[in-house]
Amino acid sequence: MRAQKQTEAARRFAERRRREDEAPRLTVEVPELEGLNLELSEHRGEAAGSTTHTRRVQLASAPAHFEIPCGDPSCVDGGHDVTYPVMRALREHTGVFEGEDVCQGSVRSSHCGRILRYVATATYRA
Repeated sequence: MRAQKQTEAARRFAERRRREDEAPRLTVEVPELEGLNLELSEHRGEAAGSTTHTRRVQLASAPAHFEIPCGDPSCVDGGHDVTYPVMRALREHTGVFEGEDVCQGSVRSSHCGRILRYVATATYRA
């Protein structure tokens, strides 16, 4: 069973990596972008115990694709694709923006429902 879980996780990682590789580069889509940090927190419902970390996007190689895996290692077919709202804000040259996304995956026989909240800080060349 453990080997099967590892194989599934490897498959999901490879699929996400393929989508990132096929996406246009962020510097092509938003050439004025100078810096981007994403503060990410994820939790289940309003319960305590959320984890927060900051992702500093490396613009030199970053894809214009923002897909964050679900933080629950038991989640199957879940994750958070926030590409559309993030790219919309970046194209509008928004400096600080935020949003949230609910995981649509499943944990055992239940809906996952973990909530990702993000706050992005972007800087642009004049």
